[in-house]
Amino acid sequence: MKPNQVQSQQQVAVSAQLMKIGLEVFPVYGDESSGFSVDPGDLYPQMPAWFRYSSLDELFFALVNLNIGPEGRA
Repeated sequence: MKPNQVQSQQQVAVSAQLMKIGLEVFPVYGDESSGFSVDPGDLYPQMPAWFRYSSLDELFFALVNLNIGPEGRA
């Protein structure tokens, strides 16, 4: 990289925790102020807020609903 070029990729520090649902373990990123997601890319400021869940309970129930249905039917 040349000295006068600016690197355009932003980095965001996110907290991560693990959530176990059934036999699967999902990484959960975010916090109460930014929202929660299983994809850390959803927490970038330029991403719409509807990409994130507002609470851990909401994310938990979304993951439960995905895991109780038949395989490939989410």
